[in-house]
Amino acid sequence: MRATVLDVVRDVIDRHAPEERQLVDDLAGLDYGLVVRRTRRASSGGRSDPLGFGLDTVAALVTPLVLLVVDEACRAAVADGTGRLVNRAATALGRLRPSARRPVAPPEVPPLDREQLASVRRRVHEEAVRRGFSDADGLADSVVARLALAGADEPRADRRDEDGGRQEDGAVR
Repeated sequence: MRATVLDVVRDVIDRHAPEERQLVDDLAGLDYGLVVRRTRRASSGGRSDPLGFGLDTVAALVTPLVLLVVDEACRAAVADGTGRLVNRAATALGRLRPSARRPVAPPEVPPLDREQLASVRRRVHEEAVRRGFSDADGLADSVVARLALAGADEPRADRRDEDGGRQEDGAVR
């Protein structure tokens, strides 16, 4: 298993906003699709959300910015790779059977090419500047570096510990 969107977000937050780590950990326990929809709504100035923070708080946090940009990049990469028709069909089927929905896990980060990474960097930098972050360049660089590493990650099932056995969580120690 490759790194997920929330793995990337967690690593960037650990470096740039460690005080938000608990927020990322809490979001990891929720339905990912719901988190993204509500974060997007709160970030765009939509009505108040049951996530527990409003527009003024969202604008001051790094987590929503990184989450939304990384999510958009991953969705775009998958759409480019599979074709938009498959995504439209899946969306239509999801609307037909809303009661059958199961909680959605965070998606894995697909490999991104240089052009996609450059686009992510521009987007993070623009949003960080718009929100008044002092280290917009550093934040943008960290997101791109982590995405590049995530795309180069080996599947976790193939990783082995020093004794040749697989680690329970897939991590290399």
